[in-house]
Amino acid sequence: MLESYTLMYKDIEVGTITYDQELDKFEFELNENIKDTKYLPPILYDYTNLSLDYKPQHENILYWIEDRVMPPNRDGIDYLLDKMGLNFYDAWAICKANKGMSLEDYWWLNSGEDEYEKCHIRYLIESGKQTYFGRPV
Repeated sequence: MLESYTLMYKDIEVGTITYDQELDKFEFELNENIKDTKYLPPILYDYTNLSLDYKPQHENILYWIEDRVMPPNRDGIDYLLDKMGLNFYDAWAICKANKGMSLEDYWWLNSGEDEYEKCHIRYLIESGKQTYFGRPV
């Protein structure tokens, strides 16, 4: 079975990350409309030789995914996994659950049903739309 998610930068479609469960392999296809390297996320792309022609490999994608989620040795990881409904640590499952979002940047994964202004945690915090117990964060 193939799973595909659109890699977004804010509301811009950067490309598609596809996971083949049978082969246990990730692939990435850059959106042909992307003409500026500023939309290429660190780790996924080789920043020592940044180029739109670079083709991220399975290892690049996996490393990017692992960088977007909590580490497996984090204190309280079992509690967090339980709250996510996961029986074991699975970086890809965690990444899908948090849409690959980080407070450090604007890249995220869209399954096709989300809008940047309604779901991206950094945007919501910066715009004052995210609240914690009724108070702005």
